[in-house]
Amino acid sequence: MKMNDNITQVDEVIEMGKEARSMRKVFLKIIVVSVIPLVIMGAVIYLLSSIKFRRVLEEEIRGELRTAAYELEQHYELLGNGDYRKGDDLKIYKGENQVNGKLGGIGKELQKSGIFCSFFYGDTRVDTTVIDSAGNVMVGTKLDMSIYKKLYETGDELFCEAAILGNRAYYGYYIPYRNSDGEISAIFFAGKLQSEVNNRIRTVNESILWTELIVVILGVIVSLLCTIYMVGYIFKHFRGEQDLNIQKASARGNLDFMTFVSREVRDPMDSIAILSDRILADKTSDPVRDRVLGIKEAANSMLISFNSIFDYSRLETGEIELTEDEYNIKELVDGCCAKVAAGIERKKLSLEVNYADGMPYDLRGDYGKIRQVLDNLLENAVKYTYEGGITLDIGFRNITADKIDITFSVKDTGSGIRKEDAEKLFRSIGKVGENKNVSIKGTGLGLLICKRLVSLLDGRISVNSEIGRGSTFKFTIPQDVVSRKKKILN
Repeated sequence: MKMNDNITQVDEVIEMGKEARSMRKVFLKIIVVSVIPLVIMGAVIYLLSSIKFRRVLEEEIRGELRTAAYELEQHYELLGNGDYRKGDDLKIYKGENQVNGKLGGIGKELQKSGIFCSFFYGDTRVDTTVIDSAGNVMVGTKLDMSIYKKLYETGDELFCEAAILGNRAYYGYYIPYRNSDGEISAIFFAGKLQSEVNNRIRTVNESILWTELIVVILGVIVSLLCTIYMVGYIFKHFRGEQDLNIQKASARGNLDFMTFVSREVRDPMDSIAILSDRILADKTSDPVRDRVLGIKEAANSMLISFNSIFDYSRLETGEIELTEDEYNIKELVDGCCAKVAAGIERKKLSLEVNYADGMPYDLRGDYGKIRQVLDNLLENAVKYTYEGGITLDIGFRNITADKIDITFSVKDTGSGIRKEDAEKLFRSIGKVGENKNVSIKGTGLGLLICKRLVSLLDGRISVNSEIGRGSTFKFTIPQDVVSRKKKILN
């Protein structure tokens, strides 16, 4: 009979192996189907963003050069009255005043903004800040015949995206000037080097590329997690009843897999956060900065979730061990309060900390695990409190001269939890009462981890809550007393 049972178990394990291989194929197919559209979508968004930015930038340059050309025209208008004409000395005059060499300060001022300008009489460049590739000022050179012809035919202003001047390409804006007889006698030009504009476009495109790449990576990770959930759900739904030992083996396998996934994903998520910081350190446009900030916030949030998964799996498999540290209780509490200070300030809440009279400040215990539990309770309190404040009470009860039971009580004025849901807080993963009240607290893995850690420390944790008035989370753990002298800390 025992041999038959063993054979049955072996058959079931073999069957599970076959199902696992089949699920692996489904898993890979779903990943491929999920990832390819994301990559294509990222590429399309990148191309559309690049094209849109280039168009916006060209319109911006057009307006900037048009303004500069009009400023140049006004500058020459102030030099004298009358029409532009060529004198007997071959110099150009405005009425009776010579205009040659009068580009002066406006040329230098525009050049500070990367704008080059020219004053043409007919098709000849009389004054200019434009230089050729050898660095020579291009006074006396001719206007491109096709542009000259178009200006004289239409008599309208002209924006050119590829004006070639001295073997260098410019974005250029031309304004023709008519004499009193209606004939075009002068042309005012303002231009920017295409190479400088293209460098600007290239820099922004690189920022857009990094942004879209990070979005695609996040999308792939989310798809992977959804796929894991879907495959797990299908397996659980159709698998049927299993032998208890096989269920335990499967549970251990799931924990190992969760540990593996959280380990493997944490490094890429760290990289995403670092890349986001690097992009934010560069000079990027406001829309790009807003997207990157959103990506960074999402990456940090997912990193916290993966760390919780990792901690939970280690607790379930007994990989976490206790340590003994000497620590100061006020330093521990101050550190926890500092961690939530930004959230307190942002939501305009109050935070009150009270110590029991005669509290021994120097203790010995597992500092890290106590800090982790208190951090989680304070962060939950801040997250789900929208007005009012949070009170942290630290009390104790003497057991012996060298040992106490220390109690941490975190009270908030949040939305509160129904009594039937409060009983499930430390037993289930997810959000209590989520179908009935969207403002109810989400436990996730946080409180489950708190329960395991407090139990590991030989302590107990509880909650007392009332809908609409808030909640009080309390945990008590035994600690050794190092000194009963109260230290005054800065």
